[in-house]
Amino acid sequence: MKNINNKLITTIVFVSFIGLSSITHAQQAGQDQIRILTSAPKRTGQTAFSNLIAWRKGGSYEGRANGLTFINGADEKKPMSDKEVAHRIVVSSNGAMSYEAPGDRGAKVEQIDGKAEMLISSKEGFDFTHTTFRDYSNQKLSYNLPGKSFQSANVGISINLVYSAIVEFVMATTTNKTTEASGGWVKVLIDNDPLIEIKTDGKTIEQIEKELASKLKGKGVFSKNPIYPNHVESSSRNYKPFDGGEVQLLRLSADSITIDIDDPSLGVITKFDFPDVHKPVDVASKMPYIIGFTVLAVIAGLVFLNRRKSNDEGDASV
Repeated sequence: MKNINNKLITTIVFVSFIGLSSITHAQQAGQDQIRILTSAPKRTGQTAFSNLIAWRKGGSYEGRANGLTFINGADEKKPMSDKEVAHRIVVSSNGAMSYEAPGDRGAKVEQIDGKAEMLISSKEGFDFTHTTFRDYSNQKLSYNLPGKSFQSANVGISINLVYSAIVEFVMATTTNKTTEASGGWVKVLIDNDPLIEIKTDGKTIEQIEKELASKLKGKGVFSKNPIYPNHVESSSRNYKPFDGGEVQLLRLSADSITIDIDDPSLGVITKFDFPDVHKPVDVASKMPYIIGFTVLAVIAGLVFLNRRKSNDEGDASV
C-alpha cells in the first residue's frame, strides 16, 4: 500500500506540473506578434498613418489602443525616411497605449535595431484580437508573423482601399470628395509569387478591389462584409466606418504580404484578424477542472489496480 501511495503522490505532482505549464504557456509574452516593414512616403505634403491594436485578457476584459501620427513627404521642410516613419509609428503606438490603457497595456511596440522595421508583440497574459493599419501616405508596407505563416497562425487578412479625400486629417474640412482614383497603381506581393499590379486610373475603389481579388486567383475574395467590424467614434476622425467592400485572404499559405500604393487619391486599410484559440478563458480558466478530473481518474485507476492486485494475491494464496 505504501508503494501505491508513493505512485499516487508522484502522479498527482506530475499532472499538476503539466497543468501549470499549460497555463503558463497559454499566457506567455510574445505568443502573438506581427512585424511591419515601413518605407518612405510617395505622397507629398503631410499625410497620416494610424494603427489600432486590440487585445484581450481572460474571458471578459478587452482593451485597445489607436495610435495616430503624421508623416512628412519629400517636399516638406523635414521629409521623413523609412526609418523615421517606423520610429514615429512606434512612438505614437506606445503613447496611445499609455493614454488609452494605462493599467492594462496588452502589447509592446518596438523599432528593431533602428531599422525601417517595427514589431508588435502581446504582453504576458494577453492575446491579440486584431490589428488595423491605416496608411494614407502611399508607402510600401510589408507584414509578416515571425516564425509563422498566416495559415499556420490562423490569422485572416483584409485589404480595404479608401479615398484619401474622405479620410483627410490635416484639413479641417474637405470639399473635394473624390469617388475615383486619380491615376497610379496598386501592387501586392505575396512571398515570392509574381507581383500583382493594378492600374488605378479612373477606377472606383470597388472596381480596384474586385480586380485585385480576381488576380489573387483563389487566395483572396471580394467581400461586402468586413473581416471584423470597424471601430467607429463620432468624436474622432481617425476611426472610419466600413465603406462596403474589401479583399479578404482568410487562409493565406504565405509568410509575408506586401502592399504598395502609388495614387495620391487612395489610402489603404489593412486588417489582421487573430484567432480565439489562445483565449485564456478557453484554456487557463478551465485547467483546474481538467486537472481535477485527471487526478480523480488517476486515483480511481490506482484503486482499481490495487484491489485487483490484492484479489490476485488472495487467489494465489488459496
